Amino acid sequence: MIQRILNRWAEFSKRYYMLIIVIALVIASMSFISAKETEIDTNYLGFFYPDTNYMEEIRFIQSEFPGTETAQILIEVDRITAKTVLEDNILIMTEDLVAAVSDVAGVQSVTSVLDLGRTKEEIVSKPLELRNLHVNDELRYSLITVELDATEVPESRELVEIFQKTIAKVNRVGGSTVTLTGGIAWGYAWDNAIRRGFSRSLLVGFIAIFILLFLLFKSPTTPFVIMFPVLTAVLASFGLMHYIKIPLNFLTAMFGAVTLGLGVDYSVHLVHRYHEEVARGNGNALNKACMMIGRNTLFTSLTTMAAFSAMALSPIRMLGEYGLMSFIAISFSALSVFLFIPSLLILEERIGWRTRTLDFSRISHLVGTDRFIPRTVERVADFSIKKSLGAIIIIALTLIPIFAGVGMIRTEGDNQEMWIPQGDPLMVAWKVVDEEFCNYDYSTILVLSDDIRTPEIMDALAQIEASVMDVPGVVEAIGLNNLLKEVPVDKKKLEAQIAAIPEDVRESFVTDDYTASLIIIKTDSEIDEKRVKEIDDAILFVETPDDATFRHASFSTLFAQMDRLMDESRAETTLISLVLVFTILFIFFRSFVWILLAFAPVLFAIVYSLGTMGLVGIPFTPLTIMIGTILIGIGTDYSVHFISRYREERGKGFDTRAALHTTTLTVGAAIMTATLTTMFGFLALTTMSLVPVRAFGILAALGLIYAAFFTPIIVSLGIIVHERVIRTGRWLLDELRRGVRRAGLKGN
Repeated sequence: MIQRILNRWAEFSKRYYMLIIVIALVIASMSFISAKETEIDTNYLGFFYPDTNYMEEIRFIQSEFPGTETAQILIEVDRITAKTVLEDNILIMTEDLVAAVSDVAGVQSVTSVLDLGRTKEEIVSKPLELRNLHVNDELRYSLITVELDATEVPESRELVEIFQKTIAKVNRVGGSTVTLTGGIAWGYAWDNAIRRGFSRSLLVGFIAIFILLFLLFKSPTTPFVIMFPVLTAVLASFGLMHYIKIPLNFLTAMFGAVTLGLGVDYSVHLVHRYHEEVARGNGNALNKACMMIGRNTLFTSLTTMAAFSAMALSPIRMLGEYGLMSFIAISFSALSVFLFIPSLLILEERIGWRTRTLDFSRISHLVGTDRFIPRTVERVADFSIKKSLGAIIIIALTLIPIFAGVGMIRTEGDNQEMWIPQGDPLMVAWKVVDEEFCNYDYSTILVLSDDIRTPEIMDALAQIEASVMDVPGVVEAIGLNNLLKEVPVDKKKLEAQIAAIPEDVRESFVTDDYTASLIIIKTDSEIDEKRVKEIDDAILFVETPDDATFRHASFSTLFAQMDRLMDESRAETTLISLVLVFTILFIFFRSFVWILLAFAPVLFAIVYSLGTMGLVGIPFTPLTIMIGTILIGIGTDYSVHFISRYREERGKGFDTRAALHTTTLTVGAAIMTATLTTMFGFLALTTMSLVPVRAFGILAALGLIYAAFFTPIIVSLGIIVHERVIRTGRWLLDELRRGVRRAGLKGN
């Protein structure tokens, strides 16, 4: 039935190809307009769903305790040109910078090394603990800290640009650099990394895949035929994101380049089979290609969608949104390929463009593309069929270091520093500030009550602080009670004392309606999941008033649970994707043997990818945990195409080895081409400035190579072994039957 529908569509495309192409152009144009409206969300909280543990408390703290935004200006000197940051000319420049930024709207206070003195001698004479707030031990870096009222400052992008323009107006001293950094700079750099990375990766991926197709097919038009439907599907996916209110974040921004590579996979198989049938002189080449590849691609797209959509169930919001959008984009890609490519192939044929190949043999010979795929495929065919025992031995030997690498994988879900955009001057300065001036980490305890101003609550605050101080690494815990000289028993006196606290200090610890308060925790080490649990236990240890609740909540507590969420997500999504893909393959093959053969190369690719992760030191992050589901989706495509072609060749009467050889040379070449194009889609992610994204792009590309390599080898070995087992079983059964007959004859 599916093949009949595809055959009819091929006939329809032959008659009305121009109409279909016009419709495709209209859809592409409308999709482009909608895609431009897609929003970009760079908020760190976008990692998590609203019901994630600690999220409600963090949202409350953000709304009720806006506090201050911090901008920092790092002054660095070249030790060759300028000796220290305390030289007279550098101090004069520092004074000019302080004066300039003090006039920026929303600035509450500006502190710098000038607060310690106006000369080098005067500053150096101050205690080390005071100096270290503004200047490092080697006197190479100086820090200006700007506190802004978070309720009055403009949007962070605008604010950063205002500060940068203000700083640029101050005359620089030779040998010195002045860089804005701090909290607002982090958000600005993160936003730029996503915006620029999205457009750059998509453009680089498109150009790289186009050039590769141009070199492989030696035709100026075939790359357009292959890529136009896929690009239309990508634009349509981004346009749909706008309508269903899913923003572009650092993860969903990736899927443009990734989907481009995946969609080209479907196109390559169809075009490759069409060219093969044309070369054989088949007058119905398009019908044959659509029927044979169309049915396969329908099921391979379903397996890929099933694998990716499993991520939609992830407890990490960005993974969930990525899974949903991947499901949509892959379905759009498969649909677009079979709706539009037949018409584009007809147009190419009618105008005569397909036969116009370019002679760039010198270039192709130089880069090795003229015979790269045919030679590689031929060697793989010989290796997997003629040297089966050697293949098994080599795979067994390589599994030794691979399994060792799997045991070396580490997880870095809560390492916020790895998400710093690399190469951005603002982030380079931030790392210097973090290493030279930031020796502590901070967290908070949110206190909720009908009225905080009671002796019972003040006593509970003191007990909580004392309990938290027993947690290893905690060096300070400060609450509203610490701002009072003493806690009076009388409630009215207590209210009066709290009201007497200066407003700018009081608003950091208690809301205006006195129903919420904060305890600020200071630690000398990172607040990881273990420390979060210890602080939570310390809070539970203290008996609190019935009308009050104490909850530990901060960005540190939120990100500390990332490792656990990733572990849960990795196991759950991989299992679900396996079940879904297994079900679809069973509907397609209706044989457990073929299903196992289809899965085997994928499992090998996953194991080798994980082993490579451990060997080269790539950690598990919210991105790399997707590698299993991605390889299940993509690798299964390769197996399905390979097994389907083998069964087709066997149906023509060829023996096992001849059928495998033909399959490897035909489908193997298509798989190799598809792998190279999809690989470049993933490698385009290395143009982004976020290290986890780069690592994911490299690992995914490597996983595709493993999947493409293992598909013809493992499937061929499996088929050969399976048929030997069947032949042996039949021989034993025949011998058993003969023995039974002989025994019966003797008995008679």
